Amino acid sequence: MKKMIFILFTILMSTSACSNQDFDDKSQPDIFEEFWSYVDQHYIYFEIKEVDWTSIKEKYSAQINDDSSDDSLFGVMEAALLELKDGHNRLERSGQLAEKYDYKDGYEIHFDGNVIKDNYMKEAVGVTEYLYWGMVEDNVGYVSLTKFKKYKVFRSVFEEMSVRKVDKLVIDMRSNSGGDETLIPELFNILVKEKTTLGAYIEKSGPEHNDVTDLLPVYSEEDPDFYFDIPIVVLINRGSFSATSYFASMIKGLENVTLMGQITGGGGGGNLGYQLSNGWVLAVSASDFQDKNGLSIEQGVQPDVYIENTKEDIENGVDKMLEMAIEF
Repeated sequence: MKKMIFILFTILMSTSACSNQDFDDKSQPDIFEEFWSYVDQHYIYFEIKEVDWTSIKEKYSAQINDDSSDDSLFGVMEAALLELKDGHNRLERSGQLAEKYDYKDGYEIHFDGNVIKDNYMKEAVGVTEYLYWGMVEDNVGYVSLTKFKKYKVFRSVFEEMSVRKVDKLVIDMRSNSGGDETLIPELFNILVKEKTTLGAYIEKSGPEHNDVTDLLPVYSEEDPDFYFDIPIVVLINRGSFSATSYFASMIKGLENVTLMGQITGGGGGGNLGYQLSNGWVLAVSASDFQDKNGLSIEQGVQPDVYIENTKEDIENGVDKMLEMAIEF
């Protein structure tokens, strides 16, 4: 579902340049009204974010008039969109992407994969473009995933660690900014003994702020050929965003799993794109993912055990978060 929404946004971007020839003769205040109305009718997080979008309109529409330049209008829209504090929202015109909300702002995030490779990895077993795995102790496996792709390879790591009879597997998702989350439930088939609810999607269904669909549950079902019954520690930090928050939310609470680190960067929304009359493209979060307890993951997934590295730790080649995961 989220992937389909992103595809729609991509199609809009690919067609926006040729559509410039067909602009309606609208004023700059008209374009701002069009922008505001689309967000008002399609954005799903007004209540969660406690944002008064009408007040935002009053604040920023006063800065636009018939004589405003395109640069001024773009800047005002950019500022209004940032008020929503949503890393998935996008505004784009030819050659320029508006500033995106920095979900990492205000957090101390200290992580360096090279520290692990240089100082903790006792046996490097395998590496691909997005995966790195091996042994950090004789009986503790480790796998780092930097982007959500290569699910078949990721699954094979579980199988290999099972053959090695490790006592624990550390899955490092720190500073993974996302990717394709659609196959996560299928991956987790190897972690459940029966059909298990992982959470649920919810989508906008109409123009009013509270117009949303019923919950659309997401499940994993047991794999008849393989069950990974070894304790897992998943490392997360504020740089873990989007699909990584989905992963953290879905795996949290499963048997033998502990989330450790910082709250994730959130990013639970799937964005829906729209081409404004002047050819600019706008996309806002029009769907949400809720965890097993009905909580949105948009503002982050909390760890079971909180710990973070300091800048000095990393500079000294120390990863206290990994050390705790190994000893936990």
